[in-house]
Amino acid sequence: MAITGWVHPTRDLRDERPAVNAMTVALTAGVVRRDVVRLSRRAAFAHLGLTGGYADWRHPERPDPDLALVIDGQLTNRAHLDEQLYGGPRPLSGDAEVLLHAYRAWGAGLVDRVDGVYAIAIWDNLARQLLLIRDPLGARTLFFSLVDDGMVFATRATALLAHPGVKPVVDADGLNELLTLGPVRTPGHGVLNGVAEVQAAELIQAAPGGLRRRRYWYLEADDPRHDADTAVQVVRRALAETTAAHRTRPAGAVLLSGGVASAAAAAYAAGTRGHRPAAWTFALTSPDALPADAGADVDVAGRTAEHLRLRHTVLTIGSDTLLGTAHAAREALDFPGEAGVDAVLLAGLRRIAAAGSTSVVTGEGADAVFGGYRWLHDPLTLATDDFPWPGVGDPADLLNADTRRHLMPGVYRRHRYEEAILGVPHLTGADALGRRRRAMAYLTLTRYVPHLLSRLSQLADTAGVTLHTPFADWLLAAYLFNTPTGLRHLLGIPNGLLRHAVAGLLPAETTWLQPRPFPSADLLAEWRHSRTDQLRDVLDDSDAPLRSLLDRHRVIDLLTRPADPLSDRVAATVAYLVDVNAWLQRHHISLT
Repeated sequence: MAITGWVHPTRDLRDERPAVNAMTVALTAGVVRRDVVRLSRRAAFAHLGLTGGYADWRHPERPDPDLALVIDGQLTNRAHLDEQLYGGPRPLSGDAEVLLHAYRAWGAGLVDRVDGVYAIAIWDNLARQLLLIRDPLGARTLFFSLVDDGMVFATRATALLAHPGVKPVVDADGLNELLTLGPVRTPGHGVLNGVAEVQAAELIQAAPGGLRRRRYWYLEADDPRHDADTAVQVVRRALAETTAAHRTRPAGAVLLSGGVASAAAAAYAAGTRGHRPAAWTFALTSPDALPADAGADVDVAGRTAEHLRLRHTVLTIGSDTLLGTAHAAREALDFPGEAGVDAVLLAGLRRIAAAGSTSVVTGEGADAVFGGYRWLHDPLTLATDDFPWPGVGDPADLLNADTRRHLMPGVYRRHRYEEAILGVPHLTGADALGRRRRAMAYLTLTRYVPHLLSRLSQLADTAGVTLHTPFADWLLAAYLFNTPTGLRHLLGIPNGLLRHAVAGLLPAETTWLQPRPFPSADLLAEWRHSRTDQLRDVLDDSDAPLRSLLDRHRVIDLLTRPADPLSDRVAATVAYLVDVNAWLQRHHISLT
């Protein structure tokens, strides 16, 4: 669920338990704690939660471990690693112990052999070297800060604020990350002053000679040499491999939205015999009629569950529940997120956990790797030279003139965008539209997907469940990144390749159903009114951190404007500003 630590070349960290304990407590985010803290002369590690773990190895004649390792997350190729390291399965060993043996066998080269979702820290006491490693798609986060000739790290940037050497300060760039780009941040940017992020697929080595950063995997341009039949077989094989563990140790639940991605994940995870996971569909309940195409398609989800012989529960969630969950959802995340969706997801996952399921499979990630998001094929979005995802409205437009002159949000956004597209690997001879499609796919996989996956994992941790996203597989993503648009969207339908690959497993109405958005609390009038009242309170509170940055007249105009939540982003903008203000208050952030 979470890790933190501190290494220092000269200070005896056995005397620093209060600081380590404070960082550990800061990681909990309201979750029931089950933590392990280990202190030695030069390294202090802490691990919380049921996944991952801590392991060390020491020479009998030395008081401190020669190696210490902590992991947040889980490995998915344990069988392969066990065979390579031990010559056979080691069912009683944890992931941390396997990784420790892997480091002893291969050193930093273990990054090329392990697979899964993880944030890993390894302290090599003999080499006086700390390694920080993050999984290829960035499902788990990892932040660090250089403090007093040492280094502190944690899976939550805000947990580092519990260390006396990390100050709660956000400068202009940090504010731009929150208000201009947020909630999708620039990879590597920690928002807080002096805090940096380990990027997805990155290995950091901190040693007496300095800090080295290396990407061990990245998307590459490769001329496609496949036809539709080959692509379908590759997708089927990849899904079988990424869901194999759930057929051996079945997940307790699957999320069904009525769409093809969740149905395909359920079909592969359920297998063909033995235990069947429970199927859950989240829906909104409201005294007002909701738009017909809003949120989950309950009827289709039910027919999918019946077809797969799964016990199906439709969980209807109302405003009272969501308003009661909003605070917990806010605290579950390291940075402000997408409040309306986050509250629904946390409320649903909590209900699943209460029913006894702690392992949940979802189809999230499919739209990113198969290109199903509207922004990846919408002509207007493709013609717009900017980050493609819709975001949370336009909070930077509500800043006052002084703040805008200080932050220059338009300049910052443009700089970050141009910086991002410099890394796009293009195919030689591609036309303008092809280059644009590739750029949008690249930005989605390298920026939006880490945000999506890390946000899901933090909400799941708070709910007490492990959320599995079999479509969010780096090998499948790399393959589909070089698959032509015409193949990914067979028959001209978004996610057409996925639909064709699973057509024999699902009812036809599920296979070819048009996608629908996840149900958001922003659709509920009571939720919108509550968030509007909270933003008014920010304007009237002289101690509110955002108050001095906002243009009061613009905000009042926004709050009084008639808004259709399906056609504009007013509700999302209001909710996001409320959460940014709460984040600044909760962590006692000073603005510079």
